[in-house]
Amino acid sequence: MRRPTTSLVASLLAACCSASLSRASAQPDAEAVIRRYLDATGGAPAFAAESTGYSHARVQAFGFEGAFSAWTARPMRRYALTELGPFKLREGVNGETAWRTDPTTGVVRVLADHDLDQALVGAWFELERWAEPGQGGGNVTLVGNERDSLDRYTVLEVMPPDLSHGGRPLRPRRLWFSAKTGLLSRMDGRDDQREVTTRLLDWRRAGVRLRSFVSETGIVGMPANQLRATFDTVLVNIPVEGLAFSAPGEAASGVRWLEDPGRARLPFDYRARHVWLKAGVNGGPPEDFLFDTGASVTVLDSSWAAEHGIKTEGRMQAAGAGAAGGASFANLASLRVASATGDGIEVENVKVATLDVNPSFEPLLWRRMAGVIGYDVIGRFVVTIDYDDSVLVLHDPSTWKYEGREKPLPMVMNGTVPALIGSFDGTDEGLFRLDVGSSSTVDVHAPFAKAHRLRERMKKTQPVQGVGFGGTFSSDIGRLSGMSLGPYEWDDPILSLSNATEGAFASEDYAGNIGNRVLERFRVTLDYQRRQVYLEPGARYADRDHLTRTGALLARRAGVVTVMDVLFASPADRAGLRSGDELLAVDGRAIAEWDLPGLQALLDDGEPGRRVVVRLRRAGTEKSLRVRLAEVVR
Repeated sequence: MRRPTTSLVASLLAACCSASLSRASAQPDAEAVIRRYLDATGGAPAFAAESTGYSHARVQAFGFEGAFSAWTARPMRRYALTELGPFKLREGVNGETAWRTDPTTGVVRVLADHDLDQALVGAWFELERWAEPGQGGGNVTLVGNERDSLDRYTVLEVMPPDLSHGGRPLRPRRLWFSAKTGLLSRMDGRDDQREVTTRLLDWRRAGVRLRSFVSETGIVGMPANQLRATFDTVLVNIPVEGLAFSAPGEAASGVRWLEDPGRARLPFDYRARHVWLKAGVNGGPPEDFLFDTGASVTVLDSSWAAEHGIKTEGRMQAAGAGAAGGASFANLASLRVASATGDGIEVENVKVATLDVNPSFEPLLWRRMAGVIGYDVIGRFVVTIDYDDSVLVLHDPSTWKYEGREKPLPMVMNGTVPALIGSFDGTDEGLFRLDVGSSSTVDVHAPFAKAHRLRERMKKTQPVQGVGFGGTFSSDIGRLSGMSLGPYEWDDPILSLSNATEGAFASEDYAGNIGNRVLERFRVTLDYQRRQVYLEPGARYADRDHLTRTGALLARRAGVVTVMDVLFASPADRAGLRSGDELLAVDGRAIAEWDLPGLQALLDDGEPGRRVVVRLRRAGTEKSLRVRLAEVVR
């Protein structure tokens, strides 16, 4: 079972509202297209005479209406403010650095890695640097012609300067110019595996140049995630002194420490290889929440939210391991995460997403959850997860100091999920998300698995079905010779090679997700502010990976436990278990006497060679089967 992930709202808001250097170049035929565009909009001298600008627009997206304002200054400064429903996003670029506020918390984040590259590139395109003499350090190529029912277009491929902060190559954008008018009609780009398209409409004169007064931006295949901006004010050559192109000081975190200032110690329930905490919403009683570093925002189950009278608004599509699904939004007065003794934290004014989480996960986890604690809460702290003692500690970043012996590993933050560089067999290096919301070992994304021919290098693979937010997905599991994270190495890792063509596990920017079956080897500390990860080997560090010693996936609905899936040639398959069988008793105990951790300890982690008697009902007939435990993935 894999956890749900949601797309960070900031990513689309920033993309929609943004309309060592490589050697600059533009082919003569591409230069002719650019000259025609400059002539059509008012001429090259008018373009060159603009040094600063201001624009204001009304925006519509996700079922909300709001406003967008942006100030720009050549060559590469930008400050913008977006207010949309419950979200308020500020962001700035000063030419070399960039920052953004978290749209759900208001906390200022100085950008790094690929996030910094993307912000700089966004400002580069918004300021139309590609139209300057020398193309602003980029490269422009004529790639062909296109047509639709309205017009014919000349298409340029524009590659911005390689800013090289994130270790991931930047992607070009394609600019479509109208054959009739010479104006820019459309821009296409990619955000990981997603295609992002912006259409520029309603060209009118502002000052001495023509400009688009309406833009429509969206992700291909996700029609709910469309943003329309209608501009009502455009000014040029205005004063911009005093604007926050550089990062302002940090805003208050909105955290109240319940006992010790700067530190909260929270025992957790490590159930089904997930980290469960108790949290109260709006002063209510403690409820079950998953703790998930892979979730971009904190989530409430939509049915749970409705039962508790929590008002939702808006609508968007969110991407997860199982493709995509719908989400709405809600604003909580408070979220209190506390232990039974009262230690913990309370966070005020928490903006959350509401998703249909429980229909997919409750049958597999045998527990209903109120929601998922995600990055918008987690990222305010230095987080230590002690898997051996089942204790999670939240620290105030301003006062915390590492007191252990291990050296920090550099945390890569592209978006909201922490990641580390890792490798397979000492050669196949990639960037792996650290996903405390996953019960897996390593979920390798389909593009990375294909590029490195991982299936061909495994002696044996086994098809499996997984469940994530948005639906099910298929993978193949098997072993490689070794894996490493920094100086930490282990042999015979089990990998799950995704077959996904969309969703999080089809990501092209990451090699994969590392789940709790790997993370539980360590005492893990995540320092989001300093972008560092500490891994301290624990009691499970030297254990050989194993997945299950039975090979049956069990689901419980309304107290009835059934076999949801059986792995081919597994002990369960050889014993005769089949999908749809209803379990009545296991090892001489009625199924009602078992909880999920107890069954998993027996069936997944029991001693190889042990024989377990399973009593079941199939098509109205009861029978007993004997399962001999053995490693499914050898």
